[in-house]
Amino acid sequence: MRLVAVTLPLLLVACGNDDDILGYDALSKQVEGTRVGHAADHWIEMRNMAGEWERTGLIFGYADDYDECTKAITGLKKVNYAREYRCTPAN
Repeated sequence: MRLVAVTLPLLLVACGNDDDILGYDALSKQVEGTRVGHAADHWIEMRNMAGEWERTGLIFGYADDYDECTKAITGLKKVNYAREYRCTPAN
């Protein structure tokens, strides 16, 4: 039981570490420097169990990417209502 209490926090920290996701930094840099269409692209971010915001989706190519992002979050909340989501500008 004691091992689980020590291991769980370590796993939560590892889950929130963007460096462990192959290609994460390259994708973020590409998106930051390249807008698709005229409106700013938007990340869908989800608050993880450690209270940190994680990028989980990218909305691009619409006339109003923010509006489409909020619609996507509405759909996500229907199946995962306990999660907290937000839209943030990607570029």
